[in-house]
Amino acid sequence: MWVSPTSSAVRTDGKNSFTFSANTLIIPECPFYWSSNGPADSLAGFLLLMYLKKVLLLVLASLASCSLNSLLACLINFLHLLWQVDVGISGHHHPEDAWGHRWAKRFAFDKNETHTVLYHEEGNSSVFVGAIEKLYYYDFDTQENYTVRFTTQSSHQFQWNPYNYLTFLEKYNDKLLICGTNACQPTCWNWVNRKKERTIVARGLAPFVPEQNTLVLVDGKEIYSTIKKHLNNGKIPRFRRIHGSGELYTSDTVMQNPQFIKATIIKQTESYNDRIYYFFREDNPDQSAGAPLNVSRVAQLCKGDRGGVGSLSAAKWTTFLKATLVCTDPATNRNFNWLQDVFVVHSNTNWQETKIYGLFSNPWGYSAVCIYSIGNIDKVFRTSPLKGYNGDFHTIRPGQCLQGDALTPTETFKVVDSHPEVVEKVKPQVPLFHNKYRYQKIGVHRVQAADGHTYNVLYLTTDKGTIHKMVELPDCVVNIMEILPFQPQVPIHTMTLDNERVRKNSGTTSLLMSCMWSLNEVVRVPMAMCGVYRNNCESCLLARDPYCGWANGKCRSIYDYDHLGDGYSFQNVTVMPFSRYYLSCPMESHHAAYTWIHNDHIIKRCESNHRHCLHFIDNVTDECYGTYACFSQESYFNQTVMVECLVKPPETAAVRMASSQATIPFSFWLPSLYMVVFCLLLQ
Repeated sequence: MWVSPTSSAVRTDGKNSFTFSANTLIIPECPFYWSSNGPADSLAGFLLLMYLKKVLLLVLASLASCSLNSLLACLINFLHLLWQVDVGISGHHHPEDAWGHRWAKRFAFDKNETHTVLYHEEGNSSVFVGAIEKLYYYDFDTQENYTVRFTTQSSHQFQWNPYNYLTFLEKYNDKLLICGTNACQPTCWNWVNRKKERTIVARGLAPFVPEQNTLVLVDGKEIYSTIKKHLNNGKIPRFRRIHGSGELYTSDTVMQNPQFIKATIIKQTESYNDRIYYFFREDNPDQSAGAPLNVSRVAQLCKGDRGGVGSLSAAKWTTFLKATLVCTDPATNRNFNWLQDVFVVHSNTNWQETKIYGLFSNPWGYSAVCIYSIGNIDKVFRTSPLKGYNGDFHTIRPGQCLQGDALTPTETFKVVDSHPEVVEKVKPQVPLFHNKYRYQKIGVHRVQAADGHTYNVLYLTTDKGTIHKMVELPDCVVNIMEILPFQPQVPIHTMTLDNERVRKNSGTTSLLMSCMWSLNEVVRVPMAMCGVYRNNCESCLLARDPYCGWANGKCRSIYDYDHLGDGYSFQNVTVMPFSRYYLSCPMESHHAAYTWIHNDHIIKRCESNHRHCLHFIDNVTDECYGTYACFSQESYFNQTVMVECLVKPPETAAVRMASSQATIPFSFWLPSLYMVVFCLLLQ
């Protein structure tokens, strides 16, 4: 039987038995996460003070355990203790969760690549990475790999940019289409059976020089792009249809210095109503004091747009409309106006229920995620008046899609071309959360847990090179894991989630991947890493990870990915009499209370703002030997984290007494040392 973090179960603990539901455990604790007054807002000075306090205590403890003739041993003991402290004292969730590098499969480039672009086909185990004059291929399952040179093939090379930057890799006409700058002569190739074949014209598919503000969208035979087609085509970016049902481009006046983020196709019930939505930032036309410099937008285009009747509109999009995206926390009235990234979660049943996850930031270093529905966005474009326009609409409303090969009337085009923005703003269904992390990329995966319910799992990359894995619950978002895919820690260039691989290969070892690459490698990380949770029922459920559940005495992936060992940490330790010793219990959850117990007596309780629960023994006497157990309690769950048994060395009591009398214990002058340290701190 499966027991998941959202199912009910019965726990028996000694004489007591009770039924628990994860809903009662998870939801009431949600406000503990993502509070703006949480650990992320702690002052750096306070953290430093806490760390220095730890170091000072360790100095005193290590010196106090020494005799005058064993100072070298003291130093070694102190360094060992310092290692246990761990410099990172800010842990806001499970500290062992940053183990992503242990679970990752990786492929290293033959050198650091300053420019990369990745292609991964869903349901496949391989990746292609385009670089400067080079194409990498790697299969994570078979470890097959090869590298192919894509050197410049231009008849006249520009001296200031003589290289071929591969900038676009995508499936087109059932072949892998590869495009590059080719020394300012953009060129495309089809990649078939490990051979290059010249293919369609590359203008608009690859830039003349590497650029950041580019967006290419492929939908069947049609390709849309924001890349300019001519080297001296001006500085105004346009959104174009460059292949398919006739070329179209946006007017130069409808966007102000746009920075493109993401584009998607939404297919509606009637095919002529299919729409293109793309998300971007642009300069704010409001120049008043206090107004943000940039605003975040969503634009709509009818996929079947054929242009207008008149000569001025024949080659232009005639259904363009744009609206402002709003992301505001109503509790704090904090605004997030800088759209960072977008992820689209398509609905399989109703196109209106497709969700747009927008990742925003603001000038004060906060990030937020807001969720929008395509149904609401569509309603705003269909019903809102146009900004600055007070006249009547003609028979064809601006932004309306037409059936067949009908062209947009000139009167309608003139209105929408001069008034492209709607008055009503697109507001989120709910601001999902905000906190003081600088997130850069977002990915969302819908997973059906063992209880049959479907959950949205968010993956957010930080500017520190980590990924926060979060679960969207009915009342909040819970940050359940921090993944560190690279060692040493480096920024993550991009990330992609494979949803198709789960459906095709349920029950196999590699079910869901995220591919991330830095300057020197590409990595695949499984989304189900149930092994980071202790192999007992309580920890498995308290992890709140919808990928994991308790079955057959183990914490397993719902795809049966992990097979782990049993039990808690147990060890026997030989300790010299009359010495100092410390016990360290890892605090795996900062929502649990930790307690050290010796001979059925509580000897130490620990707060939840440290990584370890430390218990110091000043002087190991006969009554100090025996079994020490560290327990954690979270909600209704109690579990044994570790057990340590202190045992005496095999020497006789006479030898021990002689040894202890032969040296002067350092504790003899320990009070003086405390006084000296105290005086130094006052200085």
